[in-house]
Amino acid sequence: MFMVLPTLALLHGFLGFSRRGPIECFRGVEHALRRVHIIPLIPEVPPSGTIVERAEALAQQLFSSNAPAFALVAHSMGGLDARHLIAYLDPDRRIKSLLTVATPHRGTPVATWVLESRGVIPAWVRHIGNPGLSELTPEARSAAPIPDRSDVVYSSYAGHRPLDEQPFWLRYFGRAIPAANDGMVPVESAQWGEFRGILRTDHIELLGWSLGLPNRRAIRPFDHLDFWTRAAVDAMAAAEGKPS
Repeated sequence: MFMVLPTLALLHGFLGFSRRGPIECFRGVEHALRRVHIIPLIPEVPPSGTIVERAEALAQQLFSSNAPAFALVAHSMGGLDARHLIAYLDPDRRIKSLLTVATPHRGTPVATWVLESRGVIPAWVRHIGNPGLSELTPEARSAAPIPDRSDVVYSSYAGHRPLDEQPFWLRYFGRAIPAANDGMVPVESAQWGEFRGILRTDHIELLGWSLGLPNRRAIRPFDHLDFWTRAAVDAMAAAEGKPS
């Protein structure tokens, strides 16, 4: 029997983008995937939009193609967009798997801290980040749960760097989380579906933007190209119903 391979889509997070000129949010990942014969879609959704707005934009871009099946791999808020799309915007059930990476499924105290704090940096983040930022607090996520769909395979990774390994600017946010975190998202909040483990990386380093000095002891920089390639292969295998 002829099997149609699922189409892979990489989904960016809060304040993310697909490409700005030569700059890719997922740095070098598209090229790395093409080397293993995976041609990904990298949709762009409103960077600071609500989950509903972002999910609707995502659905429009994915389902305008004639691809019969999709495997989604999402960074950060992209995982919440994907879960909303799967639950409410996929009547033909074309989404088969979702792998989330550092997604704040249960929210993040960083969002609460930014919304409530004084100072130039929190004010600037509020200015560019709302209304989406308001949906990333633990309280908001608890008040608006997104149901899973039984025919979709859900899995997840979390990132974690101790505070002293985080870049100094990221530590500014990481201190707002009283638990293990990647500078933006608590490890516990990132766990959804089959939890595949904790990656020694910070939230931005996951995308290939290592803003700390190289450090062999801390395994910095994180090998993001290897990770996203493996994640893509695993997500596609899950979409086909194969063990990964």
